[in-house]
Formats: sequence, structure tokens, C-alpha cells
Amino acid sequence: MTNNYNVVCAYDGGNGYIKASIDSRRFIFPSLVSRVFPGNEPQVVEASQVKAIDKLITDYVQNMDITTQSNSIHTNGRYLVGMNALNSGQVVTGFNVSSTEGKHNSDVSIISLLGMLAYNALQKFWIKNHNLPKDLDVTVDKMATALPISEYKIKGVKESYAKRFSAGTHVVIINNFSDPITVKVKFSKVAVQAEGVIAQYGLIGSNLSDEQYRKDGLFDEFKKHNDLKDITGYDISRKKYILLIYVGEGTVDFSVLHNTSPVPQINTSINMGTGNIVENAIKALRGQSPIIGQIRRQTFTEIAARGKDKESETYRQFLNEQLVTLEDLISEQVKSIYAQLNGQVDMLHYVEVA
Repeated sequence: MTNNYNVVCAYDGGNGYIKASIDSRRFIFPSLVSRVFPGNEPQVVEASQVKAIDKLITDYVQNMDITTQSNSIHTNGRYLVGMNALNSGQVVTGFNVSSTEGKHNSDVSIISLLGMLAYNALQKFWIKNHNLPKDLDVTVDKMATALPISEYKIKGVKESYAKRFSAGTHVVIINNFSDPITVKVKFSKVAVQAEGVIAQYGLIGSNLSDEQYRKDGLFDEFKKHNDLKDITGYDISRKKYILLIYVGEGTVDFSVLHNTSPVPQINTSINMGTGNIVENAIKALRGQSPIIGQIRRQTFTEIAARGKDKESETYRQFLNEQLVTLEDLISEQVKSIYAQLNGQVDMLHYVEVA
């Protein structure tokens, strides 16, 4: 019976949503945590309740409840993570897209990833043994993650961010059960890249061991839009200058590759993203309709995208009115980059993430 698990991880701690891949299995959930204080703890599942345990572990992304003990976390404690935080009705904490603090200083990203790794190991153990362990050990052999270009360029930031993961052992206690489970997490190797740049590399290289260049369905819409018979990662790698606009909730990154190499003197960020736009839309909506209470960015976005009902249309109207500001900033930055490259841009990619 093994309690030790080695994994490989790719991690994007987005301002709106956490995106992670653990051993090629992908996860996405809101970038939110909620502190749990004494007297307000969720109900636990008894060891004898096998069906309830199985349901909880099967859908653990909805149920993460952990206590952290880590020197890399500024405020350790008990937290509900992701969807569990969003649905708790309690005060939640996410990335502050209006702050100049930066992602590398936030606890949300560290807490969320540690929770994911702990529950992923628990699920593997449960599937194989169909009982609950007292403790587990997780070693992340390799992890790739990213920071906005504006942060990545600051001297020492990417190194300090990597060290928050790789320095020492992180202890995560899973609290859902009558007997809490202790999980120790270590990181062997952490690579921090610039957002935008790492996305461009993802367009070129294949994630399959027997292929060097990407040639999957990712390009289908691009081929249709540009009336192309075929295009692969190899074709992209042959372009001299490629510009990628990477729109996130807190920043917009502009990444240029020259013959597959980044151009750091041109690559840059705008410290505004769709999250700022949504927050401005929420303020405008509540200014017109004060009866509407506080709304999380994630909730506002979900309502706006929901459909053609009157509420959704109203939310979209307020959102579209605010988007003009961001669109103008992106347009001006693209003009500047084109001028710096003397108009020699062979391909442009636009990616919007949360």
C-alpha cells in the first residue's frame, strides 16, 4: 500500500480561475478561498459513510476544505477552496486585480494548488484501496507556471515565486472527514515563465511524447477563419515574428517571438484586464440599481454569459460599455509594437483567459 505519489504539474493561477494539469489531467475552478473560523466549521463525513466519502472524493474540486502549514503562506489557517468557497456564503478572498501587489505575493495561488495536489493524491489512494489513509506524501517532480510579463521582468521576482513552492515541505490537512488526513507536499523543480510566452510555446510544441510539433484540433477554428488547408506547430515555428495578445482578468500580456525566441525588450503588459472591466461594470450596475447587492466577478460573468434572458442582457450591456476602455488600450499597444517591428508581424494570436 503506497502513500507516496510523484506527479508532474502545469499551473496557471489566474486572477479569475485556477487552471491546472496534474499528470495531464486538467482542472479549472474559481480563484477563491474562504477562511474557516472556530464555530463555523463544515460538517464532517464519518469513516463508516462509504458512499458519502466516495461521492465527496469523486467530485473533490467542489469540496476542498484544508488547513495549511507552510512557511510560504503569509496567513496559514483553515480554508475552503474554489467552488467550496464560492458556495459557502462566507466572506471570500480572491486576487485583487486593482492591486499593484502582483500574483507572486498572493496566498490564493499557493493555497489553491496545495489543495489540488493533496486531494488528487487522496483520490488516487481511495480508488486503489477504498479506505482513507492517515497521511500521504506528494512530490512534484516538475512544475511549470507563469507570471504576467510585467512581474516576470522585475529582478528577482520569478526566483522568489519559484522559491515559494520549492522551499521546504508544505503540510496540508484535509478536513472533510472525522479523522483529518495529513498530506506533505514537496516540489523538486519549478520553472516560472512569462505569461504569453509560455502560451506561444504551447502552440508550437506537442504535448505528446511521440510528436515534436503540435497538430491537433486546436487550430481548427484558426484554419477556418483564415481559409487555410492546414497549419501545425511547425508552421508557426517558421514564422519570423509572432505577436500574441494574452488577455487575463488582471493584465493583458503582449508577447513577441522572433524565430521562437522571446523579445524581452518589446514584450510587455497592460496592468488592466477583463476583471477590472467586470468590477467597473458591477459598480455601474449597482449605481443604477442600488438594490443589487455585492457580486463576485465570477458570478457577474456567469450571469452575463448565461443566455438571452433580460437579466443577462442587462449585465452584458453594462459589460460592453466598460470594455471600450480596455479595447482602446490594447489597440494602442499593438500599434506601438507594430511600429517597433517596422510592421513585420507574420502572425497574430489573440487569447482570452480568466
